[in-house]
Parts: sequence; C-alpha cells; structure tokens
Amino acid sequence: MPSPALATARVAVLVVSHDGARWLPGVLEGLAEQELHGRVVAVDTGSLDESAALLAPVADVVTATSSTSYPAAVRMGLERLEALEALDPLDSGAHDWVWLLHDDSRPAPGALAALLAAAARRPDVDVLGPKLREWPSLARLLELGVTISGTGRRETGLERGEYDQGQHDEQREVLAVNTAGMLVRRAVLEELGGFDEHLPVFGNDLDFGWRAASAGHTTLVVPEAVVFHAEAAHRGLRRTSLTGRHTHYQERRAALYTLLVNSSARALPWRVVRLVLGTLLRMIGFLALRSAGEALDDLAALLSVLSRPGTIAAARRDRRTAAVATHDPGRARALLAPAWVPYRHGLDFVGDLAAALTNQAADVAERRRIDAAQRDPSSSAARRLRAERDLDEDEELVDTGVVARYLTDPIALVLTAVVVVALVGTRTAWGTVVGGALAPVPSGAGSWWSLALDAWHPLGFGTDVPAPPYVVVVALLASVLGTTGAVSLLMLAAVPFGLWGAWRFLRVAGRLVSPLGAPRWLLVVASTTYALVPLTSGAWGTGRLGLVVTAALVPWVAHAALGFADPEPERRWRAAWRTGLLLALATAFSPVAWWLALSVTLVVLVLGLLVVRSALFTRDVIGPPLAALAVPTVLLAPWWVAALRSGAAGLLVAESGRQPAAQVGTLDVLSGRLEGGAPAWSGVVVLVLAALALVPRATRIPVALCWLVALVG
Repeated sequence: MPSPALATARVAVLVVSHDGARWLPGVLEGLAEQELHGRVVAVDTGSLDESAALLAPVADVVTATSSTSYPAAVRMGLERLEALEALDPLDSGAHDWVWLLHDDSRPAPGALAALLAAAARRPDVDVLGPKLREWPSLARLLELGVTISGTGRRETGLERGEYDQGQHDEQREVLAVNTAGMLVRRAVLEELGGFDEHLPVFGNDLDFGWRAASAGHTTLVVPEAVVFHAEAAHRGLRRTSLTGRHTHYQERRAALYTLLVNSSARALPWRVVRLVLGTLLRMIGFLALRSAGEALDDLAALLSVLSRPGTIAAARRDRRTAAVATHDPGRARALLAPAWVPYRHGLDFVGDLAAALTNQAADVAERRRIDAAQRDPSSSAARRLRAERDLDEDEELVDTGVVARYLTDPIALVLTAVVVVALVGTRTAWGTVVGGALAPVPSGAGSWWSLALDAWHPLGFGTDVPAPPYVVVVALLASVLGTTGAVSLLMLAAVPFGLWGAWRFLRVAGRLVSPLGAPRWLLVVASTTYALVPLTSGAWGTGRLGLVVTAALVPWVAHAALGFADPEPERRWRAAWRTGLLLALATAFSPVAWWLALSVTLVVLVLGLLVVRSALFTRDVIGPPLAALAVPTVLLAPWWVAALRSGAAGLLVAESGRQPAAQVGTLDVLSGRLEGGAPAWSGVVVLVLAALALVPRATRIPVALCWLVALVG
C-alpha cells in the first residue's frame, strides 16, 4: 500500500539529454522502478545518437539545438509541462514537484519514494537531493550535498574514492544538492527564476542552492535515496560545444562567478583580492605539478569573469531584485564551507607538490633500469633489479619497523651524523644573525613587505632601484617565523637541504648513466662534500645569504632538469615548468644562477649539435630547456626591467646582501676559499683530486664535463 506521501504527491520528471544513448537505457530502467504519479518530460539538446528515440516511448520529448544550456533546457521542459497541463484541464497545476535527472544518472529503486517521504516529514523543506554514488562502480560515494569554499572549490566533505558503508547516512541541511536527482518544489523553482543562464553546464546547482538559502528555503540531503551518476561531462566522457575541450576552465569559471555574484557587498572586495591571489598561487602549484593546462585554465577563468564586470553587476542586481520578504543572506553563509578548509587543502597540495618535485627524475631512471634489464635478462642490471625486488619482498615479510631499519642502515647514520655536525657547527645562527655580508634585517614582516613593494627606498639620498626579488621570499617566511627567524632558517636549513638534494640528484644521475647506479659510498662522499661547500668555502661564515641558499637549491634544479632526458615529450615539458620555478627561486637569491644555467644550456646544445644535430632541433627536445630559462625571466621581470631602467644593470649579476671587500689571494681563488672558510690546504686537496680524476680513461669524459661546468661557472 503506497504511503500518504506517494498517494498525494504529483511529480513531474524532467530529463535533459545530449548524446546520452550510452547511459539512457539504464536511466530509463531505473525510472521504471520508481512509483511515479506524474508526467515525464525530456529535453534532447541536439543529440547525434539515438537518445531522442530511446526517450520517445516513455516521455514527451522536446528537441533543441546542441548549443542549448542546461538552464535553458530546464526552462523549456517546464514550458512544455505547462502546455501539456493546459491541454488537460483536470491535470492543470497538479504537479507540485519537479524531479531533475541527467541522461547519465540512474535512480536506484525507491529513490523517489525516499525523497517524497522525507518531504512529507519535513514540510519546511523545498529542495531535496539523494546520495550520489559512482556509476558504473556503484560503490564509491560522489556527493551527499555540496557547498563551496572561499576559494571556489566544490566541497563534498568526502575523501576521494570513499566507499559507501553507511558512514554518512544522516539527513542534514546543506547549501545545495546536485541537479542529477534534485527534487524541488515547482513553485520554488519558478519563484527563483530557474537556473542561471550564465552557468550553462557546471555550477548551476551551487548557485541555485545559494539563492534558495538566501531566500529562506531549506535544502535537505536524503541518504536513503540513491542515484548513480556517471559524471560524463566532468570526466570528459563526452564533449559538447558548451563544455569544450577544457572542462577545468568551465568548472573554475562557474565557481568564480558563483562566489562573486552571491557574496555580500561588504565581502566582495576581499573576495576579488583573495581569488586573484589564490589563482596565482594555484597556477604556480599546477605548473610545479606538471599541469600547465590547468594552470592556464585557471588564469583564463579568472580573466573571463573579471573582464565582464557588467555581467557580474547585473547578476547581483537580479539577486537583490528577486529577494523576498524572508531574504536571509546569513542562512546561506552558515552553510558555506568552514574558513579553515582551504588551508587544509593547501597543506595537501604542498604534499602533492613536494612529491612531484622529487619523483619524476627518479621515475625516468627507474624506467631506464627496467628497460635495460628486459633487453638483457642476464645482465648485471637485471640481476641487481631482481635482487632488489627479492629484498623488498623479504622486507615486506619481515617488517622490522622504521626505527630498526634506520638504526641498521649505515648510510642513514652517516648522513644523520653529517647533518648533526653541520647544525652544531652553525649553532651561532640560532637566534639573531648579523654581520658580514648580511644586510641589516628589517624590524618586522611589515618592513620586509614594504622593502619589497615600495618604489622608493631611503638609501643615501634615496633611490628607485628595486629591492632584490629574494626579499619577497624572506617576507613570506618572516610573516610566519618572525624577522630573524626567517634568515636563521635559511642559513641553518641550507646544509641539510643541500645534502638531501645532492643525494637525490647524484643517485638518479648515476642510474641514468648506468643501470647499476653509483655506489652508495660514493653518493655519501659526494653529497656530503657538496653540502659542506658553503661552510668550508667561508660563504656561511661571512653571511653570504645568496650564495648559501643558491648552493642548497642548485642540486634540486639539476634534479628537476634530469626530466629533460625523459623519452615522453609531455613529461619533458612538465619538467621544464618545474625546473623553471626552482631556477627562478635560485635566481631571486643569486641572479648569476640564471647566467650559469644559460651557459650550461648553451654548452649542452653546442655538444648536441656536434653529435645528434637532426634529433636536437625539434620542438619537444630543444623547447623544454628554453622554456625553463624563460620562466625566471618572466616571473622576475618586474625586478630586472626596473633595474635596467634605473641604470642598475649590475644587479643582474650581484649576490643578495652587502658585498664585503675581503682580501682574497690567488691560492684562495684556486681552492674556492673565501675569508673565514676552511684552511687553504683543504681546497688544494680537492683541486688535486679533481685533476687526478682526469687520468683514468673510463671517467675522463664526465670529469672533463664537470671541469667545463666549473670553469663556465
């Protein structure tokens, strides 16, 4: 026996389709399993497949062009429903509810009954939505209501790929529900003017829910009702003239538009500033994560929205005009994502970024090792690879724990000892760091920002020469760590950070040269020697901040540049963005780093011309290194252009900080020693060993290349 809710409710089902024949049989099968009292109207927007033919037996079909947006299709469906009701006087005005379905959303049995039952229990609710699960997996959760964060991110409150185990089965009020399965009172849908035409595909559910909440209406998610959704447009399973090839751009543009047209007048200026700055940070992150397309989509979305202030103003005016007596903007604000959510995502993003910065070059080397082993299963590379896999399996069977593995690894213990000794040796930096080449530290983070942004600086009689770009980096750190803490952290972290980078670079470079890789003892000696160069050369003792920081960054830049050896062109271009960002950071502290990178690139290109001329001059081979050199040029353009216009071209090769006039002799130059460094004989020993390394024929060519790089630098 049907429930009272089902016996009295008249529901009009409105299906919008576009080339959905792949999913429509399942959708119609799910619709047939519902206890429905009302009409079914379908709007087909220029499908080239048999979608309209599939819908015709069960629905009154309205045909439209392929450029018809989702809001326009819903409006056309409501107009057809009104016309059908007018033809039948006994049926006129009888449809109190409208159930919206996509052509890729299949309702589970009893979904509509659960929604109507919840509406009967809560007469104050005007919009209801089901639990959305992934189709065809059927088990993973997609949404149980949605909201939006202050940065424009669509928030579901779910983990990615989370399975449905009933852990979220609680009815609750939300800002919005997806239009795939949304049940809405017809009067409310018409009162709010339907969906916004400026949101043709994505984001119209969030905007509608925000407007509904501001107008005093309640939206409820009903987990007992389940709809399976393929998310064909979001996942790129089909392309339309409205989605185009750049789905991310459309989704981001919709999010920015929704925030700007629905925010209060008082919050709007801050919202614009936050979205601009946030977009720039997102772009940097996407570039570092090798997603240049998404970075450009973010920029294009921001420019698209901000370049149409008239559209934003008109939409905001329409929302004020449509406000009813129960208008309550605070109701919608209470349903937005908490303020801390973007920062949590920021931490997750930093973790993804760190993984991307360190993994690609290792992936290249590992693939080469595997290829070499597969080509010759009897080779030493194949034997070593099998031994490593056997060792990994043994470690999985006998897990001694992280601490035990650490204490039994001599390499880890040696590296730890080096870091501890270095930190003890630099203990004078634990606090305020002054003297030497360090310029006087500003009094606070605000002073750092003033130094970075002011166009005129009170030095001597005053100067318009711009502050060096590293000031922005230190200002960011000072905002978190305090004035002296920022400089101290840079000086203290340089040695362990440089050691880590040198280890990773040498290990991957060794595997690129030989499938066997370099011996571990050689990696320890080489990375330790490099990491201690700022100390032994005297750069640390004389406070040369630029040299110390750049020395720590160089192996990371080199490690990222190893991605240029990847056989896949797309990965080479991704390595270019990552290398360019790291090079820009190094150049900010020591502009000579860019000139060194340019010199190395030219040397490699000249050598390549002599060896593989035809293969070198292709877009995907020569392009990534040149793009990496272009990134610092673009990012630091406000600084170097201003420096040239101010007649301070010398800054393009100057190190950060003051330059004390130290007494440096010929022996100091040959040994790489500055005032306050290790004894001169230590540098001479390194020089002699480097010369002797030219003797063995097996290592003569790589050592000669190292000498060439050293002489160029």
